[in-house]
Amino acid sequence: MKGIIIAGGAGTRLRPLTYTRPKPLIPVVNRPFLEYQVALLKRHGIDEIIFCTNYMSEQIASHFGDGSRFGVKMQFVNEETPLGTAGAIKNAQTVAGRETLVVLNGDILTDFDLSSIIAFHQSKNALVTLTLKDVPSPSPYGVIVTDDDGRVREFREPSEAQKKALATNPHIETTGVDYINAGIYIMEPEALDAIPTGRPVSIERETYPQFLADGKPIFAVARRGFWLDIGRPEQYRQATQAILSRDIAVEVAGEWTALGYWAMENVQVDPTAHIAPTVHLGAGSKIGPGVSLSGKTVIGPGCCIKANATLTDCILQEGVIVGQGAQLSGVILDDGCHVEAETVVTVPSVLASGTVLRKGTRIE
Repeated sequence: MKGIIIAGGAGTRLRPLTYTRPKPLIPVVNRPFLEYQVALLKRHGIDEIIFCTNYMSEQIASHFGDGSRFGVKMQFVNEETPLGTAGAIKNAQTVAGRETLVVLNGDILTDFDLSSIIAFHQSKNALVTLTLKDVPSPSPYGVIVTDDDGRVREFREPSEAQKKALATNPHIETTGVDYINAGIYIMEPEALDAIPTGRPVSIERETYPQFLADGKPIFAVARRGFWLDIGRPEQYRQATQAILSRDIAVEVAGEWTALGYWAMENVQVDPTAHIAPTVHLGAGSKIGPGVSLSGKTVIGPGCCIKANATLTDCILQEGVIVGQGAQLSGVILDDGCHVEAETVVTVPSVLASGTVLRKGTRIE
């Protein structure tokens, strides 16, 4: 059995964070996102993993290498042009061989029990098994309907009117629970045989509905646990918060210190600084006197937070400088940003790599 991670998306909804890196390598609590997926597969006995890549593929290959550093074997299959979800899997068929595949969309943070999903798939002699996540109904997602045995009977897409209503009123009253595609599949090699080559193919809109129309054994099983698509800045924040709150069963980078917060190696913290237990300090970061770090805040590697600065629910990537007395809340700062002294930002914001906020800037 092998794993496939679909990691070719450009991450346009996460710009500007994806201008300089592929979405699957965005740090989440000072750990590249894909490492969480690799760890999940390994935890459930999958030690051969294929990455389907496209956008900035060389960065993914460079980070993981042959996989030995992570205790797995890795291979990379690059798409010259985007092929869609099914097209990407088909493109990996030559290295996947004739084994059962565990497929993950590359932007899903989860702790689902993959072993139980695999066991369900095998018990049904399924061609494909989809994993389902329960969401409040109505939802903007496509809904999957199964019979009592778990066999898929319908793929039901929301109407355009429903999508519009949910987009304009996200707090619309819910009436129950729907089950949506969680982006985790168990696939037999014969399923890949049926995917056409040489063109983009959507697994959700084309492949699976065709399998259903042809009467092929497609099953689905719902699982409880943490699940989140990190495709937008707000969801990226939610992923950070979930890990720091220990709402998801994943390994946190670094160590829990005697002073009561997470930290990686070579951190320098002034004894007068106040750091909440839901804060994570990256390698080599420096925290000055009188600094206050609260909420779910992540300080990236090599960052410098100067005297009396206050940060709440902020995410800083590598090499960010925050000046004396600055006050930041809900801000995401990409690599190399410089926030000068006495700056105040209280509006949730995402600042591109290298952005400079001059002394005394106020964004409220």
